[in-house]
Amino acid sequence: MSAVEHLYVHVPFCPRVCPYCAFYVMPADRRRSGPLVDALLEELRYRLRAVELRPRTIYVGGGTPSALGTADLERLIGGLVGLVGGAAEFTIEVNPTTLSPEKAGMLRAFGVNRASLGAQSFDPAALATLGRQHGPEKILRTFDILRAAGFANIGLDLIYGVPGQAEPRWWETLQSAVSLGPEHISAYCLTYEEDTPFFDRLAAGEWVRDEAREAGLFLGTRRALEESGYAAYEVSNFSRPGFESEHNLAYWRGRDYLGVGPSAVSTVGGRRWRAVADLGRYLAAAREGDWPEEEVERVDEDLRRRERMMFGLRTREGVGGHGFEDELGELRSAGYAEESCGRWRLTEEGLLRADAVAALFARA
Repeated sequence: MSAVEHLYVHVPFCPRVCPYCAFYVMPADRRRSGPLVDALLEELRYRLRAVELRPRTIYVGGGTPSALGTADLERLIGGLVGLVGGAAEFTIEVNPTTLSPEKAGMLRAFGVNRASLGAQSFDPAALATLGRQHGPEKILRTFDILRAAGFANIGLDLIYGVPGQAEPRWWETLQSAVSLGPEHISAYCLTYEEDTPFFDRLAAGEWVRDEAREAGLFLGTRRALEESGYAAYEVSNFSRPGFESEHNLAYWRGRDYLGVGPSAVSTVGGRRWRAVADLGRYLAAAREGDWPEEEVERVDEDLRRRERMMFGLRTREGVGGHGFEDELGELRSAGYAEESCGRWRLTEEGLLRADAVAALFARA
């Protein structure tokens, strides 16, 4: 088995749990921050006994890793570097309310060279609806902190389709983001995930989705960002040339990856598993040296091929179509996919239906 080149580390703490978020997260707890860092590093040591890891990318996400106190964050990042030696692309997710100049400087000193900033919006009303604690000024301040610390690769995460937001407010948010000059922008349409307050409000009829409006925002966002020099290299991800997220591309290309932390997923060799999504059990596992796994799955070559189609079609680089001629022919007839130089990609119409297209390649 070849060495695994991609590492994900999940920190489940957030300043506040947003009402639209379905990830395994919880309010930051300083009493358990130290034990969490110990457990993350202990799990990585444990996994390294069975997995050869030579990371090209490391992604520390969550949650909000920057919600950790400076000392705990330093122990985590320093511990990762001590165990695996860093990576060419070393990303951390940060929140506008939890990043100080001291933290940013420390991160750069340890070789973290890419920051993903959870801005979400520059519209105060939309930020309030999304349950965010920061305002636009905090985004600007955090962006400046990152630049001053030497981060030359910064991404902004944005959300459109927020209930009650007038369309002009979204275009103003997009312009505000572009004016900062980040290297990467992720622009996601708000989704209503089960077991979230937003889903409950939608189900109760308090909010109504307007899919035609969302489609217009999606297409307009792609055109606006491409006109501003950001290439759409995946359905919701845009970058300046050379600043695509190599870590995310690894997922979409079907590469193996190791995940550590509560709820983190790993795919290594022919096996996929998820770490237990329960912080109490996770911390107990660290004390006992017994790491429970959930949703263990065998990943055979047929499943890998199907997943490469499901994700590869969504990317600018596309994917080869061998073995799926019938499905791709159906997509081309419908105007949802096209082929060029042996690579298949979704058309603009297909991108609007990316989730439905993916279902064609799911294994029964």
